[in-house]
Amino acid sequence: MVYEQENQRESIWSIRQLSLTRYYIAFAALFSLATGLYVWRGFTTSRASTSAIDTALDALKEASGVTPWLIIFTFYLVEGLSVLAERYLRSRYAKGKEEGRLEGKTEGIQEGREEGKEEGREEGREEEGEKWSAWNERREEAIKEGREFSEPPPTRRGSQEEGN
Repeated sequence: MVYEQENQRESIWSIRQLSLTRYYIAFAALFSLATGLYVWRGFTTSRASTSAIDTALDALKEASGVTPWLIIFTFYLVEGLSVLAERYLRSRYAKGKEEGRLEGKTEGIQEGREEGKEEGREEGREEEGEKWSAWNERREEAIKEGREFSEPPPTRRGSQEEGN
């Protein structure tokens, strides 16, 4: 809502309300500069008999003659700098957003690996426990039946199989 109000345009000039302050400041600076230059030229070229007030008024008269040009220059200055700043900020935003995506993707992959490793460990423990339970049941059955039980425990059997 606030963004829409700031981007509304004013009358025939079609100036964004957000930019009005920039226009006033830029125009005031340019007009002051032009007036200052005309005043400086007036004092350096005037005769000794000319009063300071007359010299200043003549400088203001000459400066007001370039006002239309100052308005045009102000428009190009403010709009040009706004466009350049907007492009720069958009590219920085896009670059930051892309870096954030890449960092998030890397972190997500790392988290996924860690979760996968943990799940694998849990499954391995469960399988190992099932092997030991089955081995122990066979051993207890053999003892009850009075048979000799010579089957090695699961971990020894696994290391023996790997050695072969």
